[in-house]
Amino acid sequence: MEELSKEDLKLFFDEEIYLIKDNDFKESVPVEPKTETTIKEKTSTLPAVEEPIAEALSLNYKGGNAKGIAIVINDDSNEYLNDTDETLLLNILKAVGFSLEDVAIVNQHNSGVKWQSQLDFTKAIIFGVLPSAYGITCENYSIQKHEEADWLFSDSLFSLGSDKVLKGKLWGKLQKLFA
Repeated sequence: MEELSKEDLKLFFDEEIYLIKDNDFKESVPVEPKTETTIKEKTSTLPAVEEPIAEALSLNYKGGNAKGIAIVINDDSNEYLNDTDETLLLNILKAVGFSLEDVAIVNQHNSGVKWQSQLDFTKAIIFGVLPSAYGITCENYSIQKHEEADWLFSDSLFSLGSDKVLKGKLWGKLQKLFA
């Protein structure tokens, strides 16, 4: 194997390198091992370390959640919804007799926690998230009982905004969900 020169080594390292010759090392003198009692005495004088208490993560959501209705979206560009999607959602809620105070809008993309365990809800309307993300096998626009709540999966609000057929499917299921 070919030896590397100092110039070759500069290609691999950004910091200064020091060359220590073998004859610069002194022979080490064996140290007597400490007895078990000595070690115990020293460790017993250490102060007790307090373990940090884990704080419960709190879920951020928009709305009052007065009726226990979770509205879940997946928006990587906004904290919750853009203006167009929010207007559509508020119109949908108004059509079934609810307002922002009745629901909790959770952006799954930003929540960072398993929101289901952090929110008290009996109904969930999921926009733009596949049912398989929650371990549920179903088609969009079907109501499923899961974890003691009724779940309704829909296309994203963006998709609904320009498709009257999808809006009609959602409307029919919303009437059954809130009958």
